[in-house]
Amino acid sequence: MSPAVRRVNLRDVAEAAGVSIQTVSRVVRGVSVVAEPTRERVMTAVRELNYQPNLAARSLSAHRTGSVHVIVAVPLFHGHAATFVAICQRLADRGLHISTTVVPPGVGPTADAADLVPLSTDGIIIIGGRTEPAPWVDVVSAAIPTVLVGRIPHGESPMTSVAIDQHEGAVHAVRHLAERGARKIIHVSGPLDWTDAAERHAGYLEACAELGLPTTVLAAGSWDAAAAVPLMGQLPADADAVFAANDQLAIGCLGALHRRGVGVPADVAVVGFDDMAGADALWPPLTTLRQDFTRLGEVAVEALSAKLEGEPSSSTMLRPTLVVREST
Repeated sequence: MSPAVRRVNLRDVAEAAGVSIQTVSRVVRGVSVVAEPTRERVMTAVRELNYQPNLAARSLSAHRTGSVHVIVAVPLFHGHAATFVAICQRLADRGLHISTTVVPPGVGPTADAADLVPLSTDGIIIIGGRTEPAPWVDVVSAAIPTVLVGRIPHGESPMTSVAIDQHEGAVHAVRHLAERGARKIIHVSGPLDWTDAAERHAGYLEACAELGLPTTVLAAGSWDAAAAVPLMGQLPADADAVFAANDQLAIGCLGALHRRGVGVPADVAVVGFDDMAGADALWPPLTTLRQDFTRLGEVAVEALSAKLEGEPSSSTMLRPTLVVREST
C-alpha cells in the first residue's frame, strides 16, 4: 500500500522561496505590502509545489482582492449558459476580476474543494442543479462568502441562494391545462436527481391533487428530446394533455405525437418548461413556462455583493411566467 502523500503547506513554500511563513501568507491572501520581486518568488514556489490554501484559514481574512470565482457545476446548455454570461457581465460591470472552474460530470461529488477555489478570492458563485449538493459545496461556503444559484437549501445554511420557483411553474402548467379542459394530464419528468425536475414533479402532483385529477408520470431520465419519443407510445388511451419537464422533452413529445397521427392540441395538449429560443417557432408553437435566466444571474451578483457587505444569508426566489401559445 502506497504511503499517503503529505499536503504541501506554507512552511514548504516559504523554504522554497527563501522567505518567512508570514510573507507567504500575505502573498496568498493578496496583501499588497509585499514587494513585487518577493511576491513573484513566492508565487513561483506556489505553482511549482502545487500549493493549495487551507480554506478554513482563508475565512479568517477580511482582505478584499477584487476577485470573484464562479464554479460551474452543471452543463452549460440553454438557461445555465445565459445565467453564466449574465453573472460574468454583471461582475465585469462592477470592475471585479472573474475566474472560473468547470466541474466535469462525475467529478463533482468527490472533488477537493481546494482544487476548485483559487488562492485568493472575495466570494464564490456556484451554478448548481442537483437535489443533493456535493460535499465540497459545504466546505467552500463555510470558508468563503458563497451564493448558490439554482437551488434553495433546506434548513439553515451559511450560503445565500437564488433560484426560480420550479414548483410554482409546474402548478401553473397543470392549472392551465385543466382550464383548457384537460382531465388526464401526463407528466414527462426529467432526471429526478436534479432540483428542477424534482420540484416540477412535486408541483405536478400537488396541482393534480388540488384539482382532483389522476396522475401518471412517465420518467424520461434525461433532459434530451429523444428521451421523450418512446414514452409517447406509453400514453394512456384517455390522456388529453402532457406536461413535459422542459422544452426539449416537449419537442420530443410533439414529434412523436405527430408521427402517431395525434393532433396537438386537438387530441393532446402539450406544455413545456423554459421558453427556450425557438419555442415559438415550433409547430404548433409551444406553450411553456418562461424562466428569466439573465435576471437570475444578475440577482446572484447582487446577492453576493450584499453578502460581502456583511448582510446575513438569504434566499431569493424568482417567479416563472406562463407563455400561452398554440400547443394548448
